[in-house]
Amino acid sequence: MSKTTEPRIIHIRASGVTLPAVSAAGDAVAGRVMRRGEEVEITPDLYAATIDRTGASFLDQTPEEQVKRYGMVKWADGPCPPEIQVGDDDEGYRYKAGLRAREDAKAVSNPTDRREALADVEAEYGDVLHVRPQYNPAHPIGF
Repeated sequence: MSKTTEPRIIHIRASGVTLPAVSAAGDAVAGRVMRRGEEVEITPDLYAATIDRTGASFLDQTPEEQVKRYGMVKWADGPCPPEIQVGDDDEGYRYKAGLRAREDAKAVSNPTDRREALADVEAEYGDVLHVRPQYNPAHPIGF
């Protein structure tokens, strides 16, 4: 591990990475769960908030160390590659984004434009908007 305290940009490669938040006074406050595709600037204060009781920060892990510990690379240095979209590994996030996009498309007043907007929503989010819960007889309401 190399200790890097200079400001740098990282991008999240797997949703669920939790970064501590730092107040304007430099105090650690409730953290933020990051989504795949988000970018964050690691400032000296944020870096300091990630240091554990042994003096190590998880942000210093190399990709190889991340794979060894987590089974995958969860973050990487630099801006996010364009092929990674925010939240694209989280069906719940994509479902909510699809619902918002559908409502925006329905609000378009011109019928031709509305039809095109709805087709765009279907092309982008159809895979998650049409998923039905699987039947589970052990669940109290059946799914």
